[in-house]
Amino acid sequence: MVPGLLPGRPDSPPPGRPGSPRPGGADVPRPDGPGPPPSGHRDCLRPGGPEPGRPDDSPPPGRPWSGRTIAGLLCGRRTKWLVLVVWLGVIAVAGSFAGRLESVQKDDIAAYLPGSADSAQAVKRILGMQGENLSPATLVYERRGGITRADQDEIARDMKAFAGIDGVVAELPTPTGGRTFDRDDLDRELKPYRDAKGNLPEQLQAVERKLRIPKLTKTIKLLVAQKSKDGEAVQVVVIVRDHGGRETAQIIDRVRRVLDDGRPAGLAAHITGMVGFQADALAVFSTVDTDLLLAAMGVAVVVLLITYRSAVLWLFPLGIVGVGLSVAMGVNYGLAAAGVITVSSVAVSLLMVLVVGAGTDYALLIVARYREELRRHEDRHEAMAIALRRAGPAVVASAATVVAGLLCLVVAELNSTKGLGPVSAVGVTSAMLAMMTLLPAVMVICGRWVFWPMIPHYDPHAGETGAGAGAGGGVWGRLGRRIARNPRLVWIVTFAALAACATGLAAYREGGLDNADVFLGRPDSVVGQEVAARHFPAATSDPVQVVTTEQYVKDVIVDTAQRPEVTAISLGAAGNGDILLNVTVRSGDGEESERQEVLALRDRLRAVAAPDVNVGGNVALIADLERGAERDREVIIPLVLLVVFAVLALLLRSLVAPLLLLVTVVVSFLATLGISALAFTHLFGFAGVDQGFVLLVFVFLVALGVDYNIFLMHRVREEAHRHSTARAAVLGLEATGGVITSAGVVLAGTFAVLVVLPLSQTVQIAFSVAVGVLLDTMIVRSVLVTALTLDAGDAIWWPGRLARGFRWWRGGTPLARFRTSRVRPQVMLRTRRAVRPRVMLRPRPGTVGKRERREGEFSGK
Repeated sequence: MVPGLLPGRPDSPPPGRPGSPRPGGADVPRPDGPGPPPSGHRDCLRPGGPEPGRPDDSPPPGRPWSGRTIAGLLCGRRTKWLVLVVWLGVIAVAGSFAGRLESVQKDDIAAYLPGSADSAQAVKRILGMQGENLSPATLVYERRGGITRADQDEIARDMKAFAGIDGVVAELPTPTGGRTFDRDDLDRELKPYRDAKGNLPEQLQAVERKLRIPKLTKTIKLLVAQKSKDGEAVQVVVIVRDHGGRETAQIIDRVRRVLDDGRPAGLAAHITGMVGFQADALAVFSTVDTDLLLAAMGVAVVVLLITYRSAVLWLFPLGIVGVGLSVAMGVNYGLAAAGVITVSSVAVSLLMVLVVGAGTDYALLIVARYREELRRHEDRHEAMAIALRRAGPAVVASAATVVAGLLCLVVAELNSTKGLGPVSAVGVTSAMLAMMTLLPAVMVICGRWVFWPMIPHYDPHAGETGAGAGAGGGVWGRLGRRIARNPRLVWIVTFAALAACATGLAAYREGGLDNADVFLGRPDSVVGQEVAARHFPAATSDPVQVVTTEQYVKDVIVDTAQRPEVTAISLGAAGNGDILLNVTVRSGDGEESERQEVLALRDRLRAVAAPDVNVGGNVALIADLERGAERDREVIIPLVLLVVFAVLALLLRSLVAPLLLLVTVVVSFLATLGISALAFTHLFGFAGVDQGFVLLVFVFLVALGVDYNIFLMHRVREEAHRHSTARAAVLGLEATGGVITSAGVVLAGTFAVLVVLPLSQTVQIAFSVAVGVLLDTMIVRSVLVTALTLDAGDAIWWPGRLARGFRWWRGGTPLARFRTSRVRPQVMLRTRRAVRPRVMLRPRPGTVGKRERREGEFSGK
């Protein structure tokens, strides 16, 4: 008699468990009871597993379910109402601030730059001269055939009306804080260098020819009309108080109303310049934010209806998503109002999409596991508690990975990128908390009817159909078994296909987007810029702003005038010992050439007057943005990989699995960039890509791609405690395939709705993230990760305990063949008892064949 199998002994297995001894005798299994399956991989994949039975989280018979765990408290019979009340309070507080998020948005380029950038320093010094932030809006009037006398009278009336608009600065007092530099000063400075005939050396002739000094009076008139040489256009620069966001846009709206009121027929008028572009971009976001949110939720509704096939159930995840979004917007408003983060219009749009997509993903995983447990448990509170205990770690780890990746953006140099990380991280955290707490409470309160008409009913034998039964359908199980026939060939072919997609990077265009290329259409600011370029010298409406001190102003003027790319120099504001020079630089052969000339001018002036000179203006701002974006890519991309690896290692308790998952995600990212580069060049015809495109797409795809791998590998690890790693890989794919695919379609669809914004930046991000998510969901996660897991076997869990079937020193390889994996023996733990294997004695047949001896009489159960 084997110790531990006598009835009534303290270490006897409780009655009713599979394989328990019959009363009064030894444990003799039924003739049709499960025996030890052979080690071959085909039998290992037999549906049902080596030992069907109740789930690990189910309480043993006779022990009542306890709701004292965190999961039990969230959906307990009484505590569920407390959870609901707490959330109602949170909604009341955060929701009241959600609508104010728009008021703290900053969309001016200067706010995106760090304070250390040269152009940002120039803006700061100009602000110190003027006492406030003043920005030019360029108004261009055009009449083909020539401006008439009536047109000139209308322009003069408009200029008087502009001067009376609140927010428009028509004149400034002459600076008194320091000695100014006027025409008389220039003549005195040049007189010693003139020869007997009054001629100047060639270098100083350039100064006299290019330097334009206005006559100083008590005030400086800012509203001045300039007529083109061809006589067909008039340009007026209107200086406005630029407070950023809505306030500046409202000033431009007042200017536009004056511009359109009473304008003669045939006289066209446009508002362009930096402020004009900002106003048009802001108008895009203000008119489509609601449409964007409705479109994103519409995609989620369609996928939820197809997934759940319920007329009611889709309302719950979508309603909770709305709650999470409201809370996220309220929290972000508080952070932005306190000056902790910078919120842009693009960040708010991405926040809406990310919360809808990620929140729906988490809801799909939790509800799918809840429906699975409802078939195994009669009490819905118990079913939800077990569903949370089993699916909750994957959801929390998934959200933690995304949040950790997004928070890496806080080390960015660009304020726009730095602010996007916390804004999105708050959104993902809010969505996860709502789905992990409010959704379970509401689902349990409402009961099983929410699944109508496909209500899951309690089935006491549901646990006997296998670990993945009913969770993912047969399609994914069949796919896993096909991959298992030759996993190494599958992942090699898949890697080759992704590498072929990555070759599209040859079509990638370096450089950012200028103001005109930002818009997909032709708003008024773009049309105005085209009109100004036809009739006026290039860059006259957008000069380079050079700020220097009184000490170096003469040296800076002389050196700048000698530059062949400089066509004109004019004196701007002065004060606090600083003087502003507006330098007109010819455009050259294109935008890139003009940018290089501005950077060359900056380097030359640094050699003359550093550190007392700064070069700003729109061209310099864009150049500094590109430099900042390049630095952010070099720092943040490795940091994101390191953080994601650490999170995966903690979750999976392995070093090999995280490494393989990161490799698959990076390969997927490169393939996505290749596909996107081809589409941007040959399908959309974009002139380039936004400065932050690569970094943002990388963060989203790596964080979200690993997100789905977590859902899959967490289930595979759960099954690997009962089965071989090979069988666990197939069961994990079968159980999560449908849910993860639905989640990927939701996320890709919600990002795809960003194309409703007629901006190149958002369309590029939307297309790339949607393609990347679908590629990761359909190919990388379902095929590549599964094939690598099957081929690696137990080695994928190294150095964790699940790698005990793999030994490096016994001829194993990191990619152990699937056919060598064994069924993992079942070990049952007893309370306060040593762990011992369960032994089942088989009745010996009369004749024992060789095959029966090879299989043995010890089942290991």
